[in-house]
Amino acid sequence: MQNKILARSGWYIIIILSLAPSAFWFLELPISARFSGASEATQSLGQIAGLTGMAMFSLMIILSARLKIFEKVFAGINEAYVAHHFFGGLTFCLLLFHPLLLAYQYLQISSRAAALFLLPSAYWPQNFGIIALLITTVTLVITFYIKLKYQIWKFTHKFMGLAFIFAFFHVFLIGSNVGSNQLLRTYLFILGMVAIAAFLYRAMFGNYFIRRIPYVVEGVDALPDKIFEVKLVPLGQEMKFVPGQFVFVKFYSNALTREAHPFSMSSANGNQLKFGIKESGDYTSNIGKLKVGDKAEIEGPFGAFSFRNHSNRKQAWIAGGVGVTPFMSMLRSLNGEDSGFMIDFYYCVKDEAGFAFRAEIEEIVKKNKNLRVIFWTTDTMGFINSKAIKNKTPDINNRDVLICGPDIMMSELKKQFLKQGINKNQIHTEEFKLY
Repeated sequence: MQNKILARSGWYIIIILSLAPSAFWFLELPISARFSGASEATQSLGQIAGLTGMAMFSLMIILSARLKIFEKVFAGINEAYVAHHFFGGLTFCLLLFHPLLLAYQYLQISSRAAALFLLPSAYWPQNFGIIALLITTVTLVITFYIKLKYQIWKFTHKFMGLAFIFAFFHVFLIGSNVGSNQLLRTYLFILGMVAIAAFLYRAMFGNYFIRRIPYVVEGVDALPDKIFEVKLVPLGQEMKFVPGQFVFVKFYSNALTREAHPFSMSSANGNQLKFGIKESGDYTSNIGKLKVGDKAEIEGPFGAFSFRNHSNRKQAWIAGGVGVTPFMSMLRSLNGEDSGFMIDFYYCVKDEAGFAFRAEIEEIVKKNKNLRVIFWTTDTMGFINSKAIKNKTPDINNRDVLICGPDIMMSELKKQFLKQGINKNQIHTEEFKLY
């Protein structure tokens, strides 16, 4: 419950900081003057959209820097990424409506005048805004509608920083209310400079400023369902983490490209770090070709997806396919101190051959009397659903529910549990795969 409240506070902070410029803008003139007619009203709405959109754009660039402070503000960087996704779309809508609403006053003259207002001209402060919106539009279209390799997708997102810089110049050179309102100008300038610094920190100079822990591959075990468990040991001090967290890993290997990817730990804390990785995408299709001695750099840990982060000790865990990885970290961390937990663990795969960790899980069950495991195969039992879980775990409404698996599985189960009457604060999903 506390984690959910903290996560919501992060969203509220974004909303308040985004609306602040409009509040400063309203202090200049009374509302009656701002909305005295249709032309004045649409112009005012256009200005509000621009100011709010620019502040929100700044915050989205800052969020993309993946700073550790977001772990505390959002109760896990997972939630920060969810917020980034939601507010990023809202930012684009606001920035798109900004020129369209302002064009209304020109439309009253003629459609040609309105069109000329929206097109590039000899006035470069306005052109900066057009360029920023064009770059943003193209980048988002590529993101949502074109399937790209991860490294190309990641590279295209650097253009968002370029779009922001053009938007920043537009705001401070266009000669609007920002120029006459000292409080508004100072606020947007500080927020914008922090955003530019965050962009440079992450996208341009990350290799120099971001702390990464060196590891080396000690072994790669092939498991069922095309899953490989990669084992690493530290070259110096080992990384400490909470079972269920994830990190960004950059492997230095001839088999893989050199960009950082997010992976959940499958190991308990200790000298050896393990990741359960499935051959699925362009990058992970070669994960089994890693060799002993290959170097790796670890950034993290991140996330709040852990059974130990919830005060309710009655829990249900639901894993789909390789989504078992963070749960393996939790299972391997169970010890006598965790005897107060009552856990029903649903491990879901397509068929019996897909249970990559079945033998080990059965051994863990023998040592933990309050742990019950239900091995679920969709070929024989159908897709898992809340009704079936309710039949096997009658007190499910009184438990915290942790889910990790394919996006559609998490989404559907969450909807079903909510309809079943489980409080949304009791449902926890691992969302980092979205980003």
